[in-house]
Amino acid sequence: MFSARSETDPQLRRIARNARWTFLCALAAAAAADIATADDAGAVLGVAAGGLLVMVSYRAIRAGIDAIVAAGAAGEAPSPAVSRAWGLVKFITRFAILGAIAYVMMVRLRAQPVWMLLGASSLVAAAALEAVRAPRARP
Repeated sequence: MFSARSETDPQLRRIARNARWTFLCALAAAAAADIATADDAGAVLGVAAGGLLVMVSYRAIRAGIDAIVAAGAAGEAPSPAVSRAWGLVKFITRFAILGAIAYVMMVRLRAQPVWMLLGASSLVAAAALEAVRAPRARP
């Protein structure tokens, strides 16, 4: 789902690894629900679609943050008005694209929204797991 090897921060690597495992658990739960209800794989498609949405969102946000950090390290400082306007356009465009992807998945591919939410929650569950695990970690 997420590439843990490309992360430089160990905590983000653990979150990415946990996100893959929680996503696989959600996928297994969806498969079990499909088998139990003799559904047409709508739950499995929904979980996979939700996982894809969160992956696209994570990569887009990460690319934006990496660009900001690189610009700050290089000492570049664009004018505040242009920077805010461009940032707002990119923010709105990112969520418009995610909305269009979600629309196609729910309406055209008939992915079930509840299962999509479960698939998209895999990253949140992984971050929550890391938040609980972090205080117990030895320094």
